[in-house]
Parts: sequence; C-alpha cells; structure tokens
Amino acid sequence: MTSALSPNSNAKPILFVDDSAVARVAVKRRLVALGLEVVTLASVAEASAIHGGDFAAALLDIELGDGFGPELGARLREGAPALPIAFLTAGGPAEILDAAARLGPVFSKASELDDAVRWIADAAARG
Repeated sequence: MTSALSPNSNAKPILFVDDSAVARVAVKRRLVALGLEVVTLASVAEASAIHGGDFAAALLDIELGDGFGPELGARLREGAPALPIAFLTAGGPAEILDAAARLGPVFSKASELDDAVRWIADAAARG
C-alpha cells in the first residue's frame, strides 16, 4: 500500500488550481515535501484542456478569477467520477460553497490549509 510519505513512482500527480500565486507556491511546497508530484494551474481557462482521469486527486480554489472551483470540479468528475476533490476558500457566496460541499470537503485557506494538504495527500494515496 502506498502512503503519502512513501510515494509510488507510477502515481498520478495532484492537480492544484488557484488564482493566487502565493497559494500555489505554498500548497505545492507542502505536497512536494510529502513526495507527491503536483500540477499547478491558475485559472479555469488553463484547466480547460485537462482530464480528471490524469490526476490522483484535485484541490481547487472556490473562486478562480475566471470561474468557480465547483464548476471545474464537476467538469473534472465527468471524465473521472471517482476523482477525489477538495476545495480551498477564503469565503464566497453560499450557493457556491454549497455546490463545492456536494463534490468534496471545503477547507478554509486561513485556518485549515494543513488539513486540506493532509486530506488531498491521503486521498491520492488511496487512489
């Protein structure tokens, strides 16, 4: 069994999409420190050509400059129904947060970043 601390070299990468460069660097560092490969993107547009099946798990910002994480998450799940997806947020409209919660856990950027990283690493290890 592969764990986040002893990665499988054949494992698929983690997808992390966030419009904040600071968040992309911070989260990627944490995941790479766990031995995981990470693909970072900054927008829904950048993620438009990707397929959910190419990833072990996805961590998506709720509000991306050109769209919303739950919409991207739903699209990723169309091609990969079992893809583990979690969300990071600094807040947002209740209906968007509710849509995200239907797809996976929602973590606060301010206080739950470590929890989000741990959840996504564990989800990838189970995959």
